[in-house]
Amino acid sequence: MLNKKLHTCTVRNVLVFCAVLLVMLLIGQPAPGSSEPAVPAGKEEKQVVILYSQPRGFPATEMVEKGLHDVLAEQTQFSIQLFPEYLDLSRFRDTAQRQALADLLHQRYHAKKIDLIICVDVPAAHFLMDYGEYIFPLIPIVVCSVPEALGDQLLASPLKNRVNGILEPAAMAQQLVDSALRLKPGTKNAVLIAGAFENDEARAIALRKALKDMGERLQLIDLTGLSLGEVLSRCESLPKESLIFYSTLFVDAKGRSFIPKNVLQSIVAVSDYPVFGPYESYLGHGIVGGPLISLRLEGAQAAELALQMLRGQTTTMQKFFVTSGSHSNLYDWRQLSIHHIDEDLLPGNSTVLFRENTLWDQYKFLIIGVVLLLAIQSGLIVGLVFNLHHRKLAEKALRSSQQELQDLAGRLISSQEEELSRLPREFHDDYAQRLAAVSIEIGTLEIQAQPYGPAMTEKIAHIKTQLIALSKDIHSLSRELHPAILADLGLKQAVHSLCLNFTDRENIPVGCHISDLSDTIPKEIALCVYRVIQESLRNIAKHARAHHVDIFLKQTPHRLLATIEDDGTGFEPQCTRHTPGIGLASMRERVQYVKGEFTVRSEPGQGTVIDVSVPL
Repeated sequence: MLNKKLHTCTVRNVLVFCAVLLVMLLIGQPAPGSSEPAVPAGKEEKQVVILYSQPRGFPATEMVEKGLHDVLAEQTQFSIQLFPEYLDLSRFRDTAQRQALADLLHQRYHAKKIDLIICVDVPAAHFLMDYGEYIFPLIPIVVCSVPEALGDQLLASPLKNRVNGILEPAAMAQQLVDSALRLKPGTKNAVLIAGAFENDEARAIALRKALKDMGERLQLIDLTGLSLGEVLSRCESLPKESLIFYSTLFVDAKGRSFIPKNVLQSIVAVSDYPVFGPYESYLGHGIVGGPLISLRLEGAQAAELALQMLRGQTTTMQKFFVTSGSHSNLYDWRQLSIHHIDEDLLPGNSTVLFRENTLWDQYKFLIIGVVLLLAIQSGLIVGLVFNLHHRKLAEKALRSSQQELQDLAGRLISSQEEELSRLPREFHDDYAQRLAAVSIEIGTLEIQAQPYGPAMTEKIAHIKTQLIALSKDIHSLSRELHPAILADLGLKQAVHSLCLNFTDRENIPVGCHISDLSDTIPKEIALCVYRVIQESLRNIAKHARAHHVDIFLKQTPHRLLATIEDDGTGFEPQCTRHTPGIGLASMRERVQYVKGEFTVRSEPGQGTVIDVSVPL
């Protein structure tokens, strides 16, 4: 029975060893894209093994790896061949698995001339303290991404004479706590969350001490070493005025492995209180921010220390460097907004990330363009309104001037008619009477001169004939100046008389086509139409060289219409404004004075047509 149990135990150990060996063979291959830095041929070759605590692709691993490669890729002194090993120690934790891993690494590297070991994170440091003398005897070691609290253990281990490294300062934990309390000064409860793995325990030491040092100001609620379910359950019912300080949770109390960043997201999802954490890799996944440790910068500093050791400069170097340049003040704008934290409380050298663009940030150029366009349009509109206002004022002034001109023309026409009506009376009462008296005297003289012979009588008869003709001309002029027939017999008879006199005087036939006219046509309208016809006939006699004239005159219910047509030489109406003479202008002013319409249609060689329309 005992032999059977021993045989079963041996078989199980062999199977475990084979499984671990297979995993190590798979994960121990160089990462795709992580080729060694290219260095010119002929340089001294150095072989460096990098032990990563976590598997390939782990967020923290990628950050440290980037920092290491950024520095090593720039150096040109050596040809460095890197051997990355991803140990995944948070999942393979028991002694048999670690022993199998140590045997694998010993078998892989015992025959190689390894110049340096770079150890990343706490589990890899513990692994070297346990198996370093067996796997890599006498080879110098550089540790990075390790808390300051682990430095004493390294110096007390068998590695003490060949280990060096970059340690995370414990003072960073106190700075993180002070920063959180500055942003939330009313906090009374501090919740510490960390896992149950050796890595979790080592990283929580400094943060726990910083919170305890606050004394009575903060009530510490320690949720370290619990299962993830218990942690989330407790976070759902935290007391008021609490802050959560999250270190790492690689492994919980039930032995389950996690990625700390994913655990952080779960905590933020169930809690309403701000969460603070010490690592830059947490930013953007739920922490508010603060003085954060950069794993990439730690990797870069470790690479610089490794290069110094490869150059043989270890004799003047101190054992460990507690880095102070691997952190920066970073904050998540979204978390500041969620927890109503004023940005004015942030340190002066802070950087706020993940700021959401405002409408101004997104569309400022479009907004500026639209505002400029609106400003230009508004300016144009104001200018147009201003110009329109001035135009209306100018039009108003023009209408006023036109009205004044029309009133002046009307007054001139009225004055003219008054003067014309006065002159015929003087002609009749004075000149006509005197001419009649002279004619009578000449007649008497003619009788008395008969005894003197025929010659004298003929002379006197000639003088009498001229006086009679002059008397007729004065009478005709008097009638033209003031047509008494218009007042006595009306417009129709006055126009007929005008046409007959024109035909007799100018020997130009006139067709007078006049329909029945009302006896109630206003005096000023009748006079206006009569004067237009009179002036038209005068112009025809002087300029048209016409052979025939037609005059049409009719009355509608609301208007008096007159048309004067001739078959004369015609003219260009638009040219009359550039030629001397006031005939057409006086006719137009007479018609406008009585609110009528006056038009002239004419072409050279085609005669002339004048239309008059006057409202009754």
